[in-house]
This record gives sequence, C-alpha cells and structure tokens, in this order.
Amino acid sequence: MLGPPDSAAIAGVYSVVVAGGLLVLGYLLVDTFLHHHADITTRLGLSLAGICTLSLILMLGHMATRGEVFSNPWLVRGPVAIAVVGLSIRKIGRRLSNGSWWLWLGIAVVVATVVWGTPIFRMLPLTSTPDTQLHNGWIRQLMNGETTPTGVITGDIPNYYPWLFHAFGALATYLMPGRNPFYALGPLQIAITAGAVLAWFALGRALVQDRIGGSVGSLLGALAGGVGFFALRGLDVVVNPRQDEGRVALAYAGDLVFTRSYNLAFHNLAPPYPRDLAFALTATYFMVLLVAIRQGGLWRFAVAGGCLGLVGLTGGEMFIASLLVTVAISFFRWGTGRLRTAAALFLPAFGLWAIWAVPMLVNYVELGGFVTITHIAPVALPAYAVVVAWGVSVPLAIAGIAVAVRSFHSDPGARFATVVAVMLGVALALAALIPAILGEGFDTLGRHHRYWPLAYLGVACLAVMGASRMRSAIRSTSVVALVGVVALAAATTSPVVASAALPSRIASAPVLVEAFERRSDSVLNAIDRDPGTGCVAAVPQEIAREVFSYTGYRLVLWTGSWFGDNRARIRWADIYERIAPDEQRIRDNRILVNGWGQPQRWRELVETYDVDIVVAPIDNARYRPFRGIPRRAAGDYIVLTVDRCGD
Repeated sequence: MLGPPDSAAIAGVYSVVVAGGLLVLGYLLVDTFLHHHADITTRLGLSLAGICTLSLILMLGHMATRGEVFSNPWLVRGPVAIAVVGLSIRKIGRRLSNGSWWLWLGIAVVVATVVWGTPIFRMLPLTSTPDTQLHNGWIRQLMNGETTPTGVITGDIPNYYPWLFHAFGALATYLMPGRNPFYALGPLQIAITAGAVLAWFALGRALVQDRIGGSVGSLLGALAGGVGFFALRGLDVVVNPRQDEGRVALAYAGDLVFTRSYNLAFHNLAPPYPRDLAFALTATYFMVLLVAIRQGGLWRFAVAGGCLGLVGLTGGEMFIASLLVTVAISFFRWGTGRLRTAAALFLPAFGLWAIWAVPMLVNYVELGGFVTITHIAPVALPAYAVVVAWGVSVPLAIAGIAVAVRSFHSDPGARFATVVAVMLGVALALAALIPAILGEGFDTLGRHHRYWPLAYLGVACLAVMGASRMRSAIRSTSVVALVGVVALAAATTSPVVASAALPSRIASAPVLVEAFERRSDSVLNAIDRDPGTGCVAAVPQEIAREVFSYTGYRLVLWTGSWFGDNRARIRWADIYERIAPDEQRIRDNRILVNGWGQPQRWRELVETYDVDIVVAPIDNARYRPFRGIPRRAAGDYIVLTVDRCGD
C-alpha cells in the first residue's frame, strides 16, 4: 500500500479516487440485485446506500467475530477487492445497458468536490472539532478490535451511539493510504456529498418524471446554500453560531453557518459527521419510497424499508422524522394494500434498526436510562433567517404548493411531496415532546435545530415541483437557460464561499498537525500502534482528546469539551456505579502522568486501570515511579511503555 500522503493536496487527490471507487462499488452492488427491477437513475441514487450496506455486512462480521474484521486490514480490503473484481467481471460479461453509469458517477463526484470538497485539498487533518475527535476515536476503536464504538475511558461501558457511520469510516480508512481515520475524512466527505447528489437527482426525477426535475433536486437538496452571501465583504463562514448568545448566527441572516445550519444541503460542508450521512440516506429512502409508490411492487417497498433501517443505524432524529412520514404514507392506497405496504416498509426497517437498538435498550434498562450530555444552548433562528438560509428553495416551494394542491389527487408525486413536507413539519413541531415524555436524557432529540434541516427536505421536494411548473410555463429556451444560470449562481455561492473560507477559520490542534507532518518529536506518533492493538493510556488532559481521536485508546481520564460532571460524556445514568467516577479518575490520572508519590502506589494505579502507556511531562522524567521504564522523548513529553498493549 502507498504511504501516508505528504500534503493536503495529495490527500485530496487520494480522497477523490477512493470516494469514486466506493461509489462505483456501491453502484455495482445495487446493480447486481436491481438491474432488471430499477432504472439506472434509481440504481445510481442507491450507490451510497449500497456501500453503506457493505459497511453494515462488515460490521455484522466484526461483531460476530468479537472485533476481528475491522482490526485486520486484509479482512476489509480482501472482500472489497473480491467484490470489485467479481462484480466488474459480471458487469462486463453481460450486455452493457445504460453504459453511461460511470459518467454520472464521475459527474457527481466532480460536482460534490468542486462545491463542498475544496477543504480536503487544503487541510490535513481535515479539522479537529470536538465531534470529529469523538467519532474518529470511535472509528479507530473498531480498528483496534472493540466490537462496537464504546467508552472513551476505561471500564465496561456498553455502546450507546448508532455505529453505521463508524463502520463506513473504518472501511474508508483501510482503502486510503495511511492508517488513521483522519485520512478517511476526505473520501467520506466526497462519497457522502456525491451520494447525496445522486440520491437527490433520482428523487427529483421521480417527483416530476423528467431529468430537469432531477437536476433541480440535486441542486436544492445537496448543493444549495442560502442567500445571505449578499452581506459578505470577503470569504467568511460562521464557525460557532452559538457565540455571543446566538447573535453570531445572524451575521449573514442564518446563512453560511458551519454547524447546525437550518439548510439540509449546507450540512455537506466539511468535515463529514454521522448526521450528514443520515441526511443523505434519508433522501435515498424517500427516493426509493416514491419509486415504489409510482411503480408498485412489495419488494420495492421492502428495499425502501431497508434504506430506512440504514437511517436508523446512523441518526436518531432522521429516523424519528422518517417514521412519521412512513406512518402517514401507509394510510394511503398505493396499489398494494395498506397493511401489506406497511409490513413491507416497517419489517425491514425495524429489523435492521434492531441490530443496534435491542442491545441498546437492554443496557438502557440495566443502567438506569440516559442522562443528558448536552451543556450548550440550541441554535435558534428567527423566521426571516430561516427564509434566508433556505434561499431560492422558498419561492420555488411556494409555487410548488400551488402545483401540489391542484394535482394532489391525480399525481402520486404531488401527494408524496405534500405528505413529506407536512409530516416533517409535524416532526419539527412535536420535537420538544420527546424529552418531555422520555426525560432529559433525550434532550438532544428534542432540539428544534436538529429538525429544521429535515423540514427543508420537504420544502425542497415542493420546490422541485414548483421549478418544473415554472419551466413548463416559460416557452423560451433562452429564458429557461438564463433563469437556470441565475438560480445556480444564487444557490451555490454560499457553499463555495464557505468551503473556501473554512481552512482559514478552523485550525487543528498543534499536536495533531505535528503528527500528520510526521515530525520526529510527535507525541501522537510515539504513542500510536498498528490497528488491531488496543491500549490503555494515561495522558495529560491538554492532549487527551487528540490522543483518543488519533489512537482510539481507552484513557484513564478524558475531559470532553468541558470540565463539569461526566467528563467522558457517557449517556448511561448508572455507569459510574460500575466504573471509577470522575473525582477518583482526576486524582489518579494526575498521579500517573506526573509520577507523584511512592513507586508502589503508582504501580498499583497502573494495575488498577490496566495502563499500557503513560505520557508525562518531560520535566518529570527523573521522578522515582518512572525509573527503569522504557521511554521515548516526544517534544515536551516522554512516552513510557509500562506494558504491552493487549496482553
């Protein structure tokens, strides 16, 4: 395999190649099973779901073998290579119909890269936000042999977060040069955004039955920003919309927001998060569901249900909102009977979701439920800012409402778009009831800023119908082209500006930059071991988050992004009855990393937490507890190898 990329530009090139390869593999998998049952647009729209399905299969094997699959690179690369070769031979060996599929995949990758992907060519690593650090650490935990993503700190801590994104990340990591999940952020970014472009093209085409609708769907659903760019004086992006009590979010009237944008498409801004994958899979689900409605067949509804299950393995609020839509859809007659339609949708969906949900629910009962781990205010925008953030979709959606009302009974697409928009609005309105009914441990699922992007999904569906009607009303091809160019510029200016501005607004921690520059004094590279090796480390808290994100090692203490109770951000209410509490860990970690006290007491703590590696300030290198322990100098620290990891 190639060595780690030497620069962000080279990493970006690798990312484009790997992302394209992932989508090709996803398409080939879908094509194998649906070649005679779905047109090429639908199969292309399922490309991202196809590669997520492969990630799910690998994850099931990983869990069944107690952590063997993702901890061995060739147990990942081998099946991928066999699948690529076998499916390619099968594709070539039969009569090639719709042979332009590779061209459509290529266009999607290029468009996604141009609009959203420029940061991957300029940043290495691709940011180190707190969420990225946590999810990268969980990906690396799978590669270290953990059965599922689990606790950051030592002890028996069951999984509590959906893990499909992390399985996808582990797969992408093994296909990228280098061995660290940070390198996989580039291909994940491009694969998710390009997959969203393809899914939205298929959804838009299914709504209005032509390719213009598909193009509008891709633009509004996956590539569009708001219209707040008129207030720009230079390249900019709002990094922290909560700053200054939320007033910073209104710098561009709700547009150009880095995190928690109310515009679903703007969530494609780097870096990739689990919710971004969930948004793309939600669009895929709605696309397949509409195809099933138009073409009939219980098996098509079952495929849609499978896509809904993938959403459930990725994101909570997307799954909840999609279930509301599914319940409403099931009340209509679509030619297969209400009960049979509902069964075809819900059985695969809940069957896949149960793989994660059933163990989680068992642990939920045993560990006293959830506690809140949210300590920051939600992002709340006024009505005018919502309109600005949604941009050109708003006037098109208004036109689409008129079309949907007139065609509700005669056009399944109009009926579908109306139901989706209404039910996603209901999900937004009812969100606050979730923590009110289930308790504050579910407060993150009750925050409205998580549902506004989904409400935008419904608006975008109506906007596709409005755009199609406006195109039909304009008889001049030149005018249609002019309007299209203006709409394209208005929709994509903010995404392009935000992507260009991001590298100058977001900085990675110096300790991470040193690691990716492969400096000889990098403490992270001094700690890191090959994938498949699970270690426990005691480290100074100023680098604890970076150590976890880079290595996936269990730590004696982790600060999270604040210094209050439950520093490790564990959701289980009674977990600290099973493992050492924060107060004890704070005290013990200080002793371990500083070499304080008597050697015997220090060694007892090492054995208590099964510590393999200790990172200590270099000024403490001569302290008595550290004497005789193999060590390596790493900048301001020394890395002490107390025990062999995994023994």
